[in-house]
Amino acid sequence: MKNYPEPLFFCLILLLLGCAEETLAPPASDTLAEYYPLELNRPAYYAVDSVVLVPVLNGTRYDTAHLEARETLVETFVGPDGRTVYRGERWERADDTAPWTFKQTFTVRRAGNTVQRSEDNLTFTKLVLPLRTGVTWDGNRAFDDTRDLAVGPEFLDVYNGWQYGYAATDLSLTLDTGLALDSVATVAQANTDNLIDLRQAYERYAPGLGRVERYIDARHTQCRTCCGGNTGECVDLAWDQKAEKGIVLHEVLIRRD
Repeated sequence: MKNYPEPLFFCLILLLLGCAEETLAPPASDTLAEYYPLELNRPAYYAVDSVVLVPVLNGTRYDTAHLEARETLVETFVGPDGRTVYRGERWERADDTAPWTFKQTFTVRRAGNTVQRSEDNLTFTKLVLPLRTGVTWDGNRAFDDTRDLAVGPEFLDVYNGWQYGYAATDLSLTLDTGLALDSVATVAQANTDNLIDLRQAYERYAPGLGRVERYIDARHTQCRTCCGGNTGECVDLAWDQKAEKGIVLHEVLIRRD
């Protein structure tokens, strides 16, 4: 039998017995389970502020609304690719004394190192691995992001030009609803501000809670209402003055049961 130095022989025995001293790191997929928990019948409640731009004679009206939303995963099924799909429901109400009204259904699934959410016939890749600042991905690759969507009485390519990426992955912050959170991951989704288009969007996720904040500001102008089509006058105006159509949405977690 070949003679090994005693320390090396001891290590070989440990390896053969599966008892190496090094502790293996948990699977990377655990990170997705932490930041996007898929749990049935555990509702999340959000405070939602929205603004829809409506064209009126000689101007644009900003229709504002404040409501409460509740999202709950209610059942699972097996998708065509054999993966488990979670079906969720979103309900909304004007305030905490009003009855809940069904808004929409949505689905969520884990596909490899990603979390995908589908709603309104659009599939978004919400999170990817590694969950690390600077990592980028095409979160809207599953659909044509140049397509126009109904925004109030108008149509707008809300998702045109979005590029997802982790802007930060270890934030400590307090939400507008008063929730104090640690280790929050911020996903920057859009940052476009030119003569005719504004697209600002991000989402935030917290361990054990999932999505805790969502913000979208998608507006468009042709500089007609404010400036008679004169882009020279239009270029330096604030968007509140020159926008002709669009939507602003801010959603913040209140609690999760």
